[in-house]
Amino acid sequence: MMENVPDAAVQTITYKRKAHKRKRADLLESIPAEKVHHELGDKHCPDCHHELTEIGKQPVRQEVIFIPAQLKKLEHIQHAYKCEYCSQRDLTDKIIKAKLPKTPLKHGLGSASLIAHTLYQKYEMKVPDYRQENDWRKLGLDLSRQMLNYWGLKSSDYYFKHMYKLLKQKLLKRPILHADETYYTVLESETIKTYYWVFLSGKHDQYGITLYHHDPHRSGQVALDFLGNYNGYLHCNMWQAYTQLPQATLVGCWAHVRRKFDEAVPQTASDKSLAKKGLNYCNRMFYLEQTWEALNKQERCRLRQEKLKPLMKEFFNWYRQNKATVLPGSKPGKAISYSLKHQETFENVLLDGHLELSNNKAERAVKSLVMGRRNWLFSQSFAGAKASGIILSLIETAKRNGLDPEKYLKYLLEKLPNEKDLESNTLEAYLPWQKEVKILCK
Repeated sequence: MMENVPDAAVQTITYKRKAHKRKRADLLESIPAEKVHHELGDKHCPDCHHELTEIGKQPVRQEVIFIPAQLKKLEHIQHAYKCEYCSQRDLTDKIIKAKLPKTPLKHGLGSASLIAHTLYQKYEMKVPDYRQENDWRKLGLDLSRQMLNYWGLKSSDYYFKHMYKLLKQKLLKRPILHADETYYTVLESETIKTYYWVFLSGKHDQYGITLYHHDPHRSGQVALDFLGNYNGYLHCNMWQAYTQLPQATLVGCWAHVRRKFDEAVPQTASDKSLAKKGLNYCNRMFYLEQTWEALNKQERCRLRQEKLKPLMKEFFNWYRQNKATVLPGSKPGKAISYSLKHQETFENVLLDGHLELSNNKAERAVKSLVMGRRNWLFSQSFAGAKASGIILSLIETAKRNGLDPEKYLKYLLEKLPNEKDLESNTLEAYLPWQKEVKILCK
């Protein structure tokens, strides 16, 4: 048995959210202030009617008021200039016009700020188009849900897909990735379900990238098409699609193992229960990882070899010896079979100090999509599903790099229409970790 490992019964991981205490002054610090003075209208004594003398004033309370959003119409007026000298010497007049920044979408009301806000509302705040339609009407702008959907489709097709392509190139060069998938409904699909796949860089990576990829299928060919010959570490569940990757080193998710044992523990289970024993083993592993959270890569890797590796070996050996004592079709039997079947993949976390014990990072990324799916329910077409994945990718990637996602979308919609070649290396300047982008989109 391992030494210096706390008793699992005492060290059960609860993941309680830490209380976040902030003083009122801190909360109100960034909000512009306006003083409201309350004075007497009649400054005379109610008894003797002589004039009152002010002797002081004091702040009584602070409150925050809400000012509804406003719309403003910009009329762009282009000035033209004529060179009299050149015009006298040529057959035609020489006219020079002031440079006019291009709008994201021609012949429409949609400005960069307006389009960015509608996309932010839908994909970050999860407000579907039909609800936004009513909100815009209250502000005095009659925007149909069809128009809002059109803005998202065209912005993705004209501009965002090029940033997505560049981010994908960057992602495939990262040493550690996470992956997961979830179902989705597309009305024009011949099958009941289609799928969103999510691929993202690791927790310790200098580039925070999260990409959503839509595909009608959940087969291994999708993973092959997206990741190709990726030869780094890939955190994933044990879905067979990932096993078809020829060069990637798969890293199993111990949270899935713990979940299976947790579901198998009866309410009246004793300490001799196999399922409870498995749950305790997993809790001890996660406790050790939690204590090593602040360590560097090398120190964490050393401690894993010293303490976590023997604990895993004990876990697998103990269950291999007791596998015959449980029914294969029971919940404990399935949990044990699942663990032993993928033992090598689960042990791969020991290979690098930056690897993680779970794939929860990918599951949290999927959750963002699932929350949106509950509100907008489905996409009409495959093009719409693809556009949604691209927009959501830019939003989540912006957040991982500390940017305001709405400001980042607005920034791209202001800058990219004025770029001559969106396939060139000029897009590097618009990646969310660039210094100028961070300054303007915080």
